[in-house]
Amino acid sequence: MPTLSSALDPRSIIVLAGLMGLLMSVVLFSMRRSYPPSIRGLREWTLAPLASFVSTVLFALRGVVPDIFSIVLANMVLFQGCILYYAGSQLFLGHERDTRAWSAVTVVLGVVLFWFSEVQPSYPIRLAVFTFAISGLFFAHARLYLRHRTKRVGRRLMTGLLLLQSLVAGLRCLSAVLGEAGVGMLDATWLQSLYIVMYSLTALMLSIAGVLMATDRLRLEFEFMATHDPLTGMLNRRALIERCEHEVTRARRGAGDGALSLLMLDADHFKRINDAFGHQTGDEVLRELALRLQAPMPPLARLGRYGGEEFLVVLPGLGHDGARAVAERLRAGVGEPFAPESPLAAAGIGRLSVSIGMAVFQGPADTLDALLARADAALYRAKAQGRDRVEIA
Repeated sequence: MPTLSSALDPRSIIVLAGLMGLLMSVVLFSMRRSYPPSIRGLREWTLAPLASFVSTVLFALRGVVPDIFSIVLANMVLFQGCILYYAGSQLFLGHERDTRAWSAVTVVLGVVLFWFSEVQPSYPIRLAVFTFAISGLFFAHARLYLRHRTKRVGRRLMTGLLLLQSLVAGLRCLSAVLGEAGVGMLDATWLQSLYIVMYSLTALMLSIAGVLMATDRLRLEFEFMATHDPLTGMLNRRALIERCEHEVTRARRGAGDGALSLLMLDADHFKRINDAFGHQTGDEVLRELALRLQAPMPPLARLGRYGGEEFLVVLPGLGHDGARAVAERLRAGVGEPFAPESPLAAAGIGRLSVSIGMAVFQGPADTLDALLARADAALYRAKAQGRDRVEIA
């Protein structure tokens, strides 16, 4: 009767793991070509399973090619593949890639493995050193995700897999220290087969977790694009109107003591800026306005681009006096002088200003359309009376 160790031939498992890694590399490569460049790390995640595939080919050629290739180079390529997974995660989570220390470890590993395979052969020492190093790498990788905790399935799966792989490698290192290493990597013992199977499955699942995370990020980006203005990054008109409708409904139910105000803002002389300085400078003005308007905004307020150079502010829980104070702060903030290094100052634009029309919710019979109409009429009066001022409907 065949035993577990004879049924699970290490060489076959290694080759199968390499083929699965190659397949995942193709999948990730296709994703990288079709996903937006804002989703970083896909390049590294594509190269990582490819490196693992190369290492499995070298491992499977143990006894066919010189040991310097099937032991030293194979382990170094495998370790570098794990570093690429780590680098991809750094980029995906918004960090800059920094794997210099681990690349240095790769070189040290190469020297140690060469010594204990060519000069003073010792499989237990090679196994202990490599599994200790890779356990540390996986743990450092897991810590990166633990610092960015989330309930998203892909990230949780990635974190769990990395911790599991760190644990398995650590236990394999302990077994080598305790004299349970066996005689070689292709030794068909149950412990060796279990370690290789666990590593192979985890490597495959890491790529799957990467796919889940990238897909989730893409969905979030599409949702953001559907609700935000691409130039200024603030809410677009559709999302803004939905927010207004929501707040009007809440005000009718008495939320925030039934107080609600709208501010409609218009950039003064914007057409003149476009004509004199060009549309690119005009776009820069709108981005600068968006930054200046967001700074003094109350926590519950919502700001959006209503259209062209017009902006709308929704102020839940604020009545006449509170909304007027916010409007004046916004007007004053927009008019602040530019920093000397500002491109708008270099372009020769003296200062920015906005005209603001304010409307206050008048009770359950009031409607959003009526609110918007009153705010628009107040804005028209502000512009007619000299601009850079606040008018109340």
